[in-house]
Amino acid sequence: MKDAAFSMPRRSRGVTLIEVLVALVIVAVGLLGLAGLQVRGLSIQKDAHGRALATQLALDLADRMRANRVPATLTPPADYAFTAAYLTTAPTASTDCEAVVCDESQQAQFDRARWVARVNQTLPGGWAHVAPIEGTGNRTWNVTLLWTETGFRARGLLAASCDAAALGYSTPAEVECMRIVVRP
Repeated sequence: MKDAAFSMPRRSRGVTLIEVLVALVIVAVGLLGLAGLQVRGLSIQKDAHGRALATQLALDLADRMRANRVPATLTPPADYAFTAAYLTTAPTASTDCEAVVCDESQQAQFDRARWVARVNQTLPGGWAHVAPIEGTGNRTWNVTLLWTETGFRARGLLAASCDAAALGYSTPAEVECMRIVVRP
């Protein structure tokens, strides 16, 4: 009996091996593309997580303001304002309102100090800028949360994300900013 491999013409030998190698290259390129999509998806998910945390922190401050109103005007005291430049001096409270009874102003300073510390602990490079909107009598506040972006957008794509004119200072390019208007 003749061997089947020897009965084929000489030009046909090895064609199947080349087809298999081409198929392997195509599958490898496809798998690399899928891996790239997975990495980008995880990075974008991390960006979204930072925004979700910032939103929760802004709502926390709004709840603190809502719970501490000046009886005469039913508005939060101006002591919630915090406009220090990015990563400079964190606010402190002169009175520990968990240990003693505080007035509205002392409670606002205490809340602000605890809240900024929480922002700094929760968000990477976390910082805040809190200011009442003029003409609203402390009824409406701009709360800007700043943090160092670590996800997909950290590669210099954030250069215009922080409004230096509104903040009163500029921030590094990798800092993400999110402004939320709060009406406690």
